[in-house]
This record gives sequence, structure tokens and C-alpha cells, in this order.
Amino acid sequence: MEEKDLFLPIKSLLENQGFVVKGEVNDIDILAVKDDFMLAVELKTKITLKLIYQAIERFKICEKVYLGIPVEAIKSHQKNMKSFVLLLKRLNLGLIIVKKNRAEVYLDALEYDVKKSKERNQDKKVKTRKEFSLRENTDVLGGTKGIQMTYYREQVIQIAKVIEIHHTASPKMIKSETHIEKTSSILQKNYYGWFKRIERGQYQLSEIGINELKNLSHI
Repeated sequence: MEEKDLFLPIKSLLENQGFVVKGEVNDIDILAVKDDFMLAVELKTKITLKLIYQAIERFKICEKVYLGIPVEAIKSHQKNMKSFVLLLKRLNLGLIIVKKNRAEVYLDALEYDVKKSKERNQDKKVKTRKEFSLRENTDVLGGTKGIQMTYYREQVIQIAKVIEIHHTASPKMIKSETHIEKTSSILQKNYYGWFKRIERGQYQLSEIGINELKNLSHI
């Protein structure tokens, strides 16, 4: 499908809503006018950053702006569709999808309510802020891949270092030195496999734990 194939279905959709529709008006792919209200649609066969740039430009003169794409573009972008839709919402851009010569509004161009969005995600905000406050290490490089440093992982490392010093240690001894309230739980669950219980209430480092501490000697 080419960009020109998107024109007639979208034109029909907008005309049914009472707009007068014309193509290629001062570089705008589709311009729709109803009384003093102007609406622009930028056409692309694929979802690209260039499409976003072009659409943003249309806000200089139009009240509403939409992207017009074929349904195939959605399928190829399915993995990131949730994030793409959120981006469009934040930019107040709408989205029109064309499938088999028929156009439909996938996302309306409405003003994004930032306050409402934050209220919906309050639990995530509290969780993130808590993790930030509890984390002590400030040397972790942003943008690195692999295992992430979390507050839980910091606790595991502290416990492992105490066991390394004493070779064998009890939860009570470790807790007295680290002040980690969940010491017993961390040792028992052994999420990373760093510890091994040699007898009731006595722990040593596993081979994994020994090797991981060597790799984390810079922390």
C-alpha cells in the first residue's frame, strides 16, 4: 500500500463527519475544514519519527492533527504499540487506521490529562520513589544492560560480604552487623543462589556467591 492509497478512505471518513477535505495543501497530506476548524492528517505507510515531526508541525495552524497509516503498520509495530499510543496521547496526536479501503479512528486527538495519568500510576510512583530512597549505591551506570542493581540486591551483597568475612554465619550474626531486618528471609529464599545452609541456622557462600562477590569487588 502506498501513501496515496490512504487518502480516499480517510477523506470519506472525514467527509462523513461534515468536513470539506482536500489533499496536499501547503505540504499537508490531508487538510479537512469545518467552519473555522481545521484538521490535518499526515500519511505514512510505516510508523517513523519523521511522521511524528511532520504531525507536530501541523499544530502551528490546525486545531487537531492525526496520523494516517495502514493496518499493516500497526502489526509490524505491535510489540511497542502500547508505548506508541502513550506517545501520541502525550503529544495530543490522533491515529487513523486504514484497512481494506476503510478508515477508522484508532485514537482520537484529545488533550492529554497529565494529572489524571499520574493519579492512575500513583502506586508505581510510590514504589519507584521507595526504591530510589532505599538504594545506597550511586555508582551504577545508567544505560547498562544485564542484571540491575536494586535495593534487594544491595542487601544480598551486604549479607554475602559478612558471610565471606566469617566464612560461616548465622542470620542473627548477620543481622547484627548489617541491620537488615529481612536477613532470615533473604537467606531462606536464596533468590540468586548465593547462599547454602550447611546446618540449621548456619550459612556459607555457594560457588555462585563466591564468584559473584569477586565480580562485584568494585561495589
